[in-house]
Amino acid sequence: MTEYRMPKVNTNDAAYTLLGWLVEDGGKVAEGEPLLEVETSKAVEELAAPADGLLELLVPAGRECAPGELLARLHPDAASLDAARQRPAASADSPAPAAGGPVLTAPARARLAELGIPESAALALDAPVVRRAEVDQLAARLAATEQAAEQARPEAPAPQTAPAAQAAQAPQAAQAEQAAQAEQDPPGTVLAPLSRNQRAVAATVTASHREVPTAFTAVDVDVTDALAAGRELAAAVGSLVGPAELTVAALAARRATDPACFAALTADGRGTRLVPGAHIGVTFELGAGLFVPVLHDADRSSLGELSRAMMGHRMAALRGTFRDRDLQGANITLTLHTDPGVSLALPVVFPGQACALSLAAPRTVVLPDPDGTGFRTRSLVHLGAAFDHRLLNGRQVVSLLTGVKALLEAPHQLAGDTL
Repeated sequence: MTEYRMPKVNTNDAAYTLLGWLVEDGGKVAEGEPLLEVETSKAVEELAAPADGLLELLVPAGRECAPGELLARLHPDAASLDAARQRPAASADSPAPAAGGPVLTAPARARLAELGIPESAALALDAPVVRRAEVDQLAARLAATEQAAEQARPEAPAPQTAPAAQAAQAPQAAQAEQAAQAEQDPPGTVLAPLSRNQRAVAATVTASHREVPTAFTAVDVDVTDALAAGRELAAAVGSLVGPAELTVAALAARRATDPACFAALTADGRGTRLVPGAHIGVTFELGAGLFVPVLHDADRSSLGELSRAMMGHRMAALRGTFRDRDLQGANITLTLHTDPGVSLALPVVFPGQACALSLAAPRTVVLPDPDGTGFRTRSLVHLGAAFDHRLLNGRQVVSLLTGVKALLEAPHQLAGDTL
């Protein structure tokens, strides 16, 4: 018989919500196959079975479970499972399943409180487990119903600038300020709460500006050859190879030469901490929020491997399906600002990192030929770096930027054995 206890999924949370079991009680489990889903503060994780056996469920879906808590047992045969079922009622270490009916996860309860929606409305949903996503869908339906009713009234009052229930949840000082602002807002003003993802972004940016004394510098990079080589390399590796992929590969290649740019300040502020490898966070924002997944050990990955990993991250960003481990462990970040017309961007240095690079969109310029006999058209980009001035000085950052620039301007050096 194998006990299954909640593993430590990340370092940020003291507990996780058990969203659901992927195998029914008494069902056959195979080692390594998906067993349950848990929700952390950042993502939904699918956890695998540690061994073969017949599943004895001890904790129902919807519960918040701390790491180490006993969730289930895996029995080698039916006799062992039957014997376990005949034991006395569950102890505190193996709580009995809750009564039937919809289960509200803790994040769902928090979202309900934030929006001022009564739990009874969520419990009326036709869903065995009510999560944040179901609460957001419920809120959208309630808002649409309220708007329709408002429009149907013959003498509708001026639109309310913020839901009363939301205001009731705010601290009194903020509520008073919000009410004063509402009196000054013209009719038609609409307030909307920040998404959970955007609140997390806001917290990180606030911490960065509060804690990290940053400086910034940038270089121009001629990516004319890189753009042309990218098409050839994409055909060779079977995945997109553009300025972003080449910049990641170039940045990873500089890890050994510019290690200080991949370091972090120690907790006491008296030294640096440098872990092995280049673990590069790359920003993706494709409609489901801003995410910064990590390309782990990028310095040991080929250009093709990096390209395919980045394509996988794009798809996860589009769908909002990142796992916690996808978003942790970066020791440097590349922020992408490659929408047409973006010429320069100042990245945010995340707490715990020394440096963040920004890649802008290519722009077309006309330059004199090296021999001075004419002119030529080239594609340039701004490659910038914001850095923690407690850890780095300008010379170190310029070394990183010029090293990446040199590799981008000779892109076939990054191809390795691809061609």
